[in-house]
Parts: sequence; structure tokens; C-alpha cells
Amino acid sequence: MKKTMKLSDLQVKDAVLLPLITLQRQSAVELFYTGYFSQQHIVAMGDVVRAWLDKHESSLALRRRLFSVFIEMGQNIVRYSSDERYIGTDNEELRFGSLCLHTDHANYYLETANLVGYEASSLLQNNLDVLRTMSQAEIKQAWKQNLRSEAPATSKGANIGLLTMARDTSEPLEYRIHPLAASSLSAFHLKATFCHD
Repeated sequence: MKKTMKLSDLQVKDAVLLPLITLQRQSAVELFYTGYFSQQHIVAMGDVVRAWLDKHESSLALRRRLFSVFIEMGQNIVRYSSDERYIGTDNEELRFGSLCLHTDHANYYLETANLVGYEASSLLQNNLDVLRTMSQAEIKQAWKQNLRSEAPATSKGANIGLLTMARDTSEPLEYRIHPLAASSLSAFHLKATFCHD
């Protein structure tokens, strides 16, 4: 009789998250983190990303765009990640996810993965599907209009954050939402691509 290995719910969630970072064999991983995210973690990792970009990328415009999207992707994890590993204190929220910066001969890639609830996955899917149909001129116009208007109370800044990412990348944002079996959560994977200047 064959034994079947039983995995805990937490192991299943980790197994879903980690493979979502689609690293190619020819890619060089510059930063990879899986764990808790807070605003302080994003600032600390941002210092590492900024130092690496200062050393390896001569284009100031590209460094600015990469760094801007890095911040937005980290903030998306802090705002939307949903699972029982959430830790809230009086001063901050700690949410679980993965973030990776990697490169190949033609591009830089920023990727994140985290679990999201049904409401967040629907909102993200709707917003990202719309963004993928827009031209860069339309994205820039929508970004400017969004800066002038108040964000809906439910957005947590998502509209301007996703518009910022879409504006600053070289290719449309890629995403995948993978519902977890026997759970209301889905694994959310987001990928931003930047062509080397």
C-alpha cells in the first residue's frame, strides 16, 4: 500500500506561492525574499535595490522606474496579502509574500506572489485586465486624472499604484490568480518587465 504524504494547510500555501516566481535559467537573481512585509521592510529592501541599481544600471530614468515599481509591488503585499500569518500591532501590519528582482541579457523583472481574498482578487483582476488593454498614452492620462481625484475608500491606493506600475514598465503587467482548493484565498502573482536601456 502506497503512503500518501499529508501536507498542512500552511505547507500547501507555501507550495503555491514559491513556484509562482518564474525564474528562467538564464536569469540572474539579484534579490529574492519570502516572508513578512511591512513598510519598514520595504524601505530596507528599497535601500538594497537602490544600491544595486546605482551600481549596475547607468540610466537614471530606468533606475527611477524600477525603484518606483518595486515600492508599489511591496506596498501591494502589505495592503492585500491575506492569510493567517498576518500580524498586526499598534504601529504596523506584517503581511506574508514573496518578491524577486532578476535580470537577463535583455530585461529586468520584478515579481511578487502573495495570497489574496476573493474581494481583492476580483478587484485586482478587473483593474489589471483593463490596464492590459490600454495604451501607454491612456495609462499616463488615467494616472494624471487619478492623482487629481480621490481614491475610493475600498481601493487602499490600488488604482494609482497599479497605474504607476503600468506606466513605468516596458511591457504590460503580467499576472496570474490561482484559487486554492478548499479555501477562499487565491495565490496572486504579478510580474513587471523593464527593457535594458
